[in-house]
Amino acid sequence: MAEYKSAKEKKSNTLGCLKVLLLIFNFLFWCSGAAVLWLGIWILQTKTKYVALLNSATYPACAWILIVAGVIICIIGFVGCCGAIRENKTCLIVYFVFLLIIFLLEIIAGILAYVYQDQLRGELKGGLNSTMIMQYMAKGSEGITGATDTLQQDFRCCGVLNWRDWKANSPYFKTGLAKNMTAPNSCCISPSDGCAVRDHPSNIYHVGCLDAIESYIRTYLFIIGAVGISMACLMFIGMILTCCLHSAIRRSES
Repeated sequence: MAEYKSAKEKKSNTLGCLKVLLLIFNFLFWCSGAAVLWLGIWILQTKTKYVALLNSATYPACAWILIVAGVIICIIGFVGCCGAIRENKTCLIVYFVFLLIIFLLEIIAGILAYVYQDQLRGELKGGLNSTMIMQYMAKGSEGITGATDTLQQDFRCCGVLNWRDWKANSPYFKTGLAKNMTAPNSCCISPSDGCAVRDHPSNIYHVGCLDAIESYIRTYLFIIGAVGISMACLMFIGMILTCCLHSAIRRSES
């Protein structure tokens, strides 16, 4: 009888400990969900100024995955708390399934971010040439024109590789529509109407925008990748705790 009581108390203590651990995990879970959601929104907002110049959907896809995962985390955390407090096995199973979904989403976001870094420069160079250079001041391309001017002023650069890209490759500057200007006014160190007539380094930026925007995006991709992998590790711990609690509840009922 004493042995039975001791075994029962041991099961109860184990169950109580697992419940506390899962509740602590849920608190961290909510905090991380809010952080991931904020990070995804922040990345999309900081990127919107140059969105028209980036042909690839990989970069925004990574951010959207973080946003979706963050929303799911904030919602599903209640299910985990309910399952732990009420010792509800159905809630714990649902919680585990969503943890698995989030785990996979974060792994995908992390992998996409790191893989995209390898092909980033090539995609950026081709994308900037086809949008920034070829469509500048073209009819219906006001978004690209505005994004180009913002990019060149923000990063103090001109063209893709250098300022000569405009005169050599841009239809707007090659056809004479630019009124003898060598580059857009946004290439000027002190922008004003018609300021880019002189191509002297004291007047316009000579360095291209490719290196600057590559470094800018690479920084965000590293953050996305690191957060994605870190969150996946956290979800894995949560799945283990959920399985242990589910198993402990089942044993206590038998």
